[in-house]
Parts: sequence; C-alpha cells; structure tokens
Amino acid sequence: MTPNEKDYMDRYIYQVIRRLSKAQRDEVRMELEELISDMYTDKGSMEEALTELGDPAEFAKQYQGDQRYLIGPEYFDTYLWFVKVVIVCAAIPILLISLINAIGEMPAITAQNSASVIIRAIVDGLITGITDAILSCVSAFGAVTLTFAIMERKKVQFELKKEEKWSLESLSGEGKTPTSRSRWTPKFLEPVPDKKAIISRGDSIVGIIFIVIFSVLLIFAPHFFAAFFTEGETVMTVPIFNLEQWGIVLPVFILSLLIGLADEILRLVVGVYCRLVMISNIVCGVLQVVLSIIVLKVLPIWNPNFVLEIEQALGDHADSGVRFLTYWNADMVSNGFLAFIVAITLFEIGVTIYKTLRYGVAVKSN
Repeated sequence: MTPNEKDYMDRYIYQVIRRLSKAQRDEVRMELEELISDMYTDKGSMEEALTELGDPAEFAKQYQGDQRYLIGPEYFDTYLWFVKVVIVCAAIPILLISLINAIGEMPAITAQNSASVIIRAIVDGLITGITDAILSCVSAFGAVTLTFAIMERKKVQFELKKEEKWSLESLSGEGKTPTSRSRWTPKFLEPVPDKKAIISRGDSIVGIIFIVIFSVLLIFAPHFFAAFFTEGETVMTVPIFNLEQWGIVLPVFILSLLIGLADEILRLVVGVYCRLVMISNIVCGVLQVVLSIIVLKVLPIWNPNFVLEIEQALGDHADSGVRFLTYWNADMVSNGFLAFIVAITLFEIGVTIYKTLRYGVAVKSN
C-alpha cells in the first residue's frame, strides 16, 4: 500500500467515524481498517475498494441504524457538552445575583431579629433566583437545541447538494443512470485535518463561558457594573452604565454578544479551520465592530453623572477618594474600548485567515 493509498484510506475512515458517537469510533475505525485492507488486497486498487464501499456519509448510516435524529451522532456529544456549559453559566450567576440583591435589600439588623432577617433574605433570594434560573435555563436549552437542530438539517441539505453535483459530473462517465453508490468516487474525499488546523476546544470554551456569563450580568444585574464605596457600615454604589436608557442600549449589546456566541458555536462544532469558519469569523467580526461603534459612539451607554454622583456619595472625602476620577471622560473611555475591540477583532480575523490558508481543510484535486 503506497502512502497515497494509505492517505485515501485514512480520509475515508475519518469521514465515516466523524459521523458516529464517540463510543463507536475506536471500534469502527479498527473494523474499517481491516475491511479496507482486505478489499485492497483482493482488488489491488484502493480506489476500487473505496468506490465499492461508496459515499462515507451513506456507509456511516449502517452504524447509525434507521433512526431519524433531531441532533445526530455527529453533533450530539458537542451539543450535550454545550447544553451543560450554557445551563451552568446561566444558572449560577442568576442565583448569586438574586442572593446578593436579597441581602442588600434586607431591613436593618438588630440583636433581636438578626437570625430571622438573614434567613428570610436568603430564602427570598433563593426562591427568586431559582425561578429566574429555571426560566433562563429553559430558554437557553431551547436556543441551543434549535441552533444544533438547524445545523443538523443544513448539514443534510449540504450533503444532498454535493451528491447532486457528483451525479451531474457522472453524466460524462460510462453509465447514464448511475446508482447512488456509483456516483461517488474516492476523489471526493477531503483530507484528514492537519493538527495545526484543529481549533482549540479550550479557546472556544473560554469564549462561550465569558459571553454567557457577561450576557446574564448585563440582562439581570447591570447595576453590578459600578463603583463601590463604603461609608461606615453602608455600601454605596454609582453605576457606570446609563441605566435610565438601558432598555435602548441592552438589545444592541446583547445582539453583538449573540453574534460572537454564534461564531464560537460554529468553531466548536466544525472543529477545524476551513473556509466556512473563516467567512463566519470575518462576517461576525465586522458585525461586532459595527455594533460596538453603535453602542459606544451612538447610544447613551455611560452614566452622564458618574463623577458627580461619586463626589456626592463621598461628600467630604471626595478629594482623597475620587481624585483620579476627575479625569473620567466618556468619549475617551468609549474610544479606548472601541480601539481595544477593533484590535482584538482584527487580530482574531488575521489568525483565522492565516491558519485557514496555511493549514485549513480544503478539497484537494487529484
């Protein structure tokens, strides 16, 4: 078996097992290696052996059974992991926020009522937090399931389009009415991805967790983004954001984060650098920059009275406590954040383009 023939066999096996659950992959890999090696020995040609086996997508169905999936084996492991991450990231911050809000709003504590007040505050916070967390988790579960279900369906449509292309090309061949199996040839096998083309799962995990937690905080607790001061036993806060106009700012903010989340989901599911990932990263990056400009330069995101409210909160201690805040300038802060966002986005797009063109998955002509 020549190196080129071995490469074709590896490509075929990869395209079969990637459509199966993790529990099946090792066993099926060994089975296919033995089967293809025997067929190659009998026929003396790797192309003939793989052509007889047929389209790997069709061949994989022998191991999948006849079930119709909402989320098929190719995506299910990633889907299940992603659901767990999103639910945990949505539920825990909401519970913590509810507890903190309940404790912060509890009445004055005295020696006679300290235990009862604290217990009541914790119970109220847990009840509110659990209710909000359940609603949030149900919404997150539905959104993630819908996203993966769409990818499952689009994958099927994409494969049907490829099959149609093969059948048109086959018209120039010997048979005018080829079967589904004879339309496919090993020339359509994509190469096994280079190790450097594999997208780091850890990077996607960090990105997804950050986006989910940040979105939860922006929706349920924007007042947590504030300057905190203590005056005796009293904790005072001055919000950084313009909460009076938050209903206008929040939808655009969340839309930008959802676009970033969609890009991370695609990278996680595809798992390798390719044209689809590159195009998605460029489009999503440009949209996020545009939305960032709208949020930071058009919408009233910052508290217009931020410094004044701090000075009023600190009173006589203002000179020592907020001297550095006299340099606060909303336009300067917006420009700084915007420059940072643009730099990070351009860097990520540049890395994605480089790795796609240098190592990315592409169909090789033979």
